[in-house]
Amino acid sequence: MVRPLKKSVIQLSLSLCLGATSLSSFAANTDYRNFETIEKQLQSLAQKHPERIKLQAVGKSAGGRSLYFVQIAGAGKVNADKRPALFVGANIAGFHNAGSEAAMHLIETLANSNEKKHEDLLSKRTIYVAPILNPDAHNGLFAMPRQLRAGNDGKLDRDLDGLVAEDGDDDLDGNGIITQIRIKDPSGDMIVDPKDPRRMIKADISKGERGTHRVFIEGKDDDKDGTYNEDGIGGIHPDRNFPAGFPVADTSAGAWPGVTPETKATMDAVLSHKNIAMAVVFGPANQLLSAPNGFDRITPPGATPAAEANKLEADDLKVLANLGEAYKKSIDQAGLDSKRSAKQTGKGSLANWLYFHYGVQTIELDVWGAPVAKASAPEANAAPAAAPGSTSAANVSGNPARPSGANPAAKASDAEKDLISYLTSNSPESIIAWKKVKLPDGTEVEVGGTDPYAQYTPAAKVLEPALKVHTEQILSWGEKLAQLEILETKAIAKGDDVWQITVIGGMQGEFPTHSKLATRMRNKLPVRLEMRPGKGVTALTLNRATTAERLEPSSTIKGEWLVKGASGSTVNVGLWTNQAGQALTTITLGKAN
Repeated sequence: MVRPLKKSVIQLSLSLCLGATSLSSFAANTDYRNFETIEKQLQSLAQKHPERIKLQAVGKSAGGRSLYFVQIAGAGKVNADKRPALFVGANIAGFHNAGSEAAMHLIETLANSNEKKHEDLLSKRTIYVAPILNPDAHNGLFAMPRQLRAGNDGKLDRDLDGLVAEDGDDDLDGNGIITQIRIKDPSGDMIVDPKDPRRMIKADISKGERGTHRVFIEGKDDDKDGTYNEDGIGGIHPDRNFPAGFPVADTSAGAWPGVTPETKATMDAVLSHKNIAMAVVFGPANQLLSAPNGFDRITPPGATPAAEANKLEADDLKVLANLGEAYKKSIDQAGLDSKRSAKQTGKGSLANWLYFHYGVQTIELDVWGAPVAKASAPEANAAPAAAPGSTSAANVSGNPARPSGANPAAKASDAEKDLISYLTSNSPESIIAWKKVKLPDGTEVEVGGTDPYAQYTPAAKVLEPALKVHTEQILSWGEKLAQLEILETKAIAKGDDVWQITVIGGMQGEFPTHSKLATRMRNKLPVRLEMRPGKGVTALTLNRATTAERLEPSSTIKGEWLVKGASGSTVNVGLWTNQAGQALTTITLGKAN
């Protein structure tokens, strides 16, 4: 459950006036739970509901915080680790605290529910949830000053000068929030948006526009090398450190895939659960509002071009499209906006690894986003403010690719327009008007922008409906997972104690047993239908098993074998695959089956 806001807007304004010291109490009382609070609540739930909740620490972050996997399952005929399972991983990005709240909402709903539909689901399915996969950065929301953060607590020489964290961000205006600075410079390529003076946009040369400013993260040139804030605190970004599409030229992604303890622990934990059939990542992208486009391969000079898959299979895109229709209806019914903008999953991300390498249908969801702004004329006298925070390098702590003359902030997208419109009406205190500040070297700059978490951490009353929708959707997807079943068995006498055994297998559920990509890459065991003779029975057919790379809801698998045995003898038949469970039956020769 999201914790209620304990300070009013008036109190917040008073805190801003009193300075950063007063803001510390506000930061501790936001709508969201820090890592330590969630850790205690997970431990409490596991103690209170041992029959349903099993808590496992699968590793530690760079900062020494535990990485938790929660297994949620009820009593059933099949062990929890053999049932079709759904994995939910939250906030590997570090700044997506709403994702952790969504994961906790799912855990708390299933832990405390006495509803029959939930008991039935948990008797035949297993849900694995990792609510905070980047706990070091997760707590950045509660730090002072507050700045969007993605890197863990490790050390990283971002500018490769032999020093670590020697030029981080600075709270120049003392309000406890790291926003942006703009510097007048005719060689810059940013301008004040002529249609909305609250935003900075990139000058459009094709329209004859010329840049008037450079834009940076708020701070000064601490190491006096002519660049602002290029080497801040924090280490590698775990959500850029996975192997799928690993961005080799990005310092913040690490020297090689899996180098961060968070990334490796996550991969090891997922790989140890072979029954995972579907994955959901709560992060900054939304693949049901904007179909994923994969990633571009990166081939270093002189290297052999990579052969890894990098685009989604058409059949898997169809699954996402079908799910998207119901998903959009559900969020519209909850008063949210299904037509809002949505980001794409980045290179080296958990979502891409789960789909392209681990091999299961994967969906990244952002839980909440600012609705599309209603068309209206901009306020002529609007107080100027910086472009709102984004997942770009310009706003994430520790990213070496900060906006500068060589790498400016991108032109405001529709999502940024929607966000600033939303904040104007619903959270105006999140927009900080520009304020002139003089740096130690005498340079005059202006500080302004938005609270960098504004687009990811809406108030509790806004987020609550989104949490309910996403829990309901995930549980419905769990119901639709493929479950193998044996549809028909026959044992026809051929004379002289010879029998022809025929078995047809199929599946329940609305999803295929495997993603289409997994069948192409062959990184999952296929569906296997196998006959095993009982005591006194001899197999006359050489091959006792038949396989299929995957089964779809309307498809079947058929096996035929000849055996020799007396009437009353038995033959065992099994149908199984790691991701869709198993079905077993015994055929008695000479008896109607």
